[in-house]
Amino acid sequence: MQPEVLSGLIGFGGALVGGAASFGGVWLTLSHQRKLAREARLAEIGQEAADRALNELITLGEFLESVRGEVATMRTDESAEYLDTVFGHMERIQRAVARIPDRELRTHVRDLLTVMRKYRAAGVRHFFAVSWLSELTDELTELLSAYIRSDPLPSLSERTESKQQRAIQHELAQRRRFELMQDPDPANIDPREENADDGPAS
Repeated sequence: MQPEVLSGLIGFGGALVGGAASFGGVWLTLSHQRKLAREARLAEIGQEAADRALNELITLGEFLESVRGEVATMRTDESAEYLDTVFGHMERIQRAVARIPDRELRTHVRDLLTVMRKYRAAGVRHFFAVSWLSELTDELTELLSAYIRSDPLPSLSERTESKQQRAIQHELAQRRRFELMQDPDPANIDPREENADDGPAS
């Protein structure tokens, strides 16, 4: 093979290798940029959703402050108009938080909203239910505020953990009452169950 041809082939091979390396570098750069852009977009969506949910929580907290005295004597097994507004805010909070990419935050919010819906576990009067809802609203506000600040998510307070346990106990007691309605044998009735939900939530 002529030296000129050999030299040309070597040069051509080098050009191919260099072109492939250059193409690979461009592809990696573009892939990294797309990843960064996607992460930035998700962060933006999360911030917007958290802001919306936080505004709902602030409005809900203010509303609950305004209804404290109006429902004190009503029993929680009675329908109260204020709950329509409360549940409306809760639905909008849940929809907003569903857009947040942080799974841990979504789980915490979902769990707290579930406990809020168990407001009857607070006691037999709506006075206790409003306090229950207000305290959980404050807990959610702290949680979302930490997310917006990019702080570590706070652990649940002891007060909220106590509410979770009380909600579970209330649900079990309700199930027990339903079972007793199906089988009203006096021998199966524990008189302590009748007054299990009379007090306020801790």
